Amino acid sequence: MKINKHKTCRMCNSENLTIALDLGDHPLVNSLIQEAQLNLVDPVYPIKIYRCDDCSLVQIKDVVDAEEIYKNVDYLYFSSDMPGLSQYFGDYAQELKDSLIKKGDFVVEVGCNDGVMLEHFKKDYKILGVDPSTNVVIRALKNGLPVLPLFFSSRLAKQIKKEWGAANLIVANNCIAHLDDLRDLMDGIAGLIDEKGVFVLECNYWGGMVKNTNYSLIYHDHYSYFSLEAWVNFAPTYGLQVFDALVSPAQGGSLRVFLSKDQRPMSPRAKKLLEEEGITQLNTMQMSLNYAENVKNRAKEIKDLIQAIKKSGKSIAGYGAAAKGMTILKCSGIGKNEIDYFVDDSPAKQGWYTPSDHIPIISRKDAEKKLPDYFFILAPNYSDVIIQKEAEYIKNGGKFILAKEVVSVFPQ
Repeated sequence: MKINKHKTCRMCNSENLTIALDLGDHPLVNSLIQEAQLNLVDPVYPIKIYRCDDCSLVQIKDVVDAEEIYKNVDYLYFSSDMPGLSQYFGDYAQELKDSLIKKGDFVVEVGCNDGVMLEHFKKDYKILGVDPSTNVVIRALKNGLPVLPLFFSSRLAKQIKKEWGAANLIVANNCIAHLDDLRDLMDGIAGLIDEKGVFVLECNYWGGMVKNTNYSLIYHDHYSYFSLEAWVNFAPTYGLQVFDALVSPAQGGSLRVFLSKDQRPMSPRAKKLLEEEGITQLNTMQMSLNYAENVKNRAKEIKDLIQAIKKSGKSIAGYGAAAKGMTILKCSGIGKNEIDYFVDDSPAKQGWYTPSDHIPIISRKDAEKKLPDYFFILAPNYSDVIIQKEAEYIKNGGKFILAKEVVSVFPQ
């Protein structure tokens, strides 16, 4: 397994990086295991979070090479399989159509996965997607979407512009954290975008992670954790400027940032968010250390609850074999002795096993034969949807373990 070791910040290239949080060794969360591999020992790699003393970007310094995650194995996350995502991206796309572009404009999506958002631009716009996961791209192509099975880069951006022209809108959702070379990304965006075009990105939000002690987003696939201030300071190097920003409900709270080449006044909501980051001292080293302490306390709280339930003789299964959930379990030392199986709605994951602990992943239909006393929801951003559709399970005495803003059991 190739590990890329960095000595400098992914944004500003500074060598002044200070460790803030060490989560220990973890397996690759999206590298699920087939039954024939169960006798093998899965590799684990350290997760250490650093903060740049100069630009304040929070990041993993030594990362598993992206080729290992997206090219050398099948990537088993398909956006279209996720509940509510098509509706979410449909509404999101409509907002962009109404405010930023006109029919016939050229729209490029970086990290488009199977095209769940690109599909909403298909009818009236010239579209192109880019995503490195070949098996995921094959599904997009099957659905009639033009998608390149490649990593986005400044070199590829030049090739696209030469053949397709400048982009009026570039979007990148929940993929920026997966990019090791942010400077090359921005070179590519600046080169591909039209002079009056807009780049809209949606990424994890460090502010939400700190506020809610959310560490489920920390795993090997995510190299960086972003604040608005970091983007405001980073963009001008590439001739871009932030003119709008908001916190969306995606992934339990994501940062959506709007950038342009031409000068536009910063929106009131973006100014307010920047002010909030300053007031809360979000981008300070002390806040990172506070967060680290809170993560350790939360992990212990979850472990204590799970152990208490098991000691009472009750059974527990996981609901959602999500990457986020693997981090939650590993940090609390929870594995196959506590979790009987995982339920997951994605057919791509059913029949596989989780890395390291080799817990089976089954369909909700199959789980009906052996329902647990408790389901631990390990895709916390979908907990409301899951609880709503499991009314019958709750009626029959089933309960859910939740690890959101607080650790709780529902119903109590």
